[in-house]
Amino acid sequence: TQSTGTINIMDLMKYAKIKPAVLQVEIHPYLQQPQLVEYCLKKEVNIAVTAFSSFGSISYLSLSSKAKSIPSLLENPVIVTISQKHKKTPSQILLRWAIQRGIAVIPKSTNIDRLKENMDVIHWSLDEDDMNKITHFHFSMPTVRFNDPGD
Repeated sequence: TQSTGTINIMDLMKYAKIKPAVLQVEIHPYLQQPQLVEYCLKKEVNIAVTAFSSFGSISYLSLSSKAKSIPSLLENPVIVTISQKHKKTPSQILLRWAIQRGIAVIPKSTNIDRLKENMDVIHWSLDEDDMNKITHFHFSMPTVRFNDPGD
């Protein structure tokens, strides 16, 4: 089945005189949006995907009680274990996971140390096992949206 977002973007691609170049959406391990990402990254579609809220709920108000009950991605045991394995921070693991999926990320910070840390996600990779463990969240956790796209 296709997600509503995928159907909407497919509709847009049929009728838009000017095709979108970038789609900016909430993406993190609890809201992976695989069908939407896969569709946009197809060669014939060629829409760049940019993720906001890569760390989940850390900087936004939750939309629902379901979102409030989900553990922070930065403290998730799977993410923490992978970060220890690579000697990186959980936030670096989350950013690298998105980048390896072909998604641009826009982490938000005003802290100079965190800004530098966020830039240190290019010259190393997560292995297939790490990627699979994080991708497994899509199948084992409830899908959670932390941000209201209308705000």
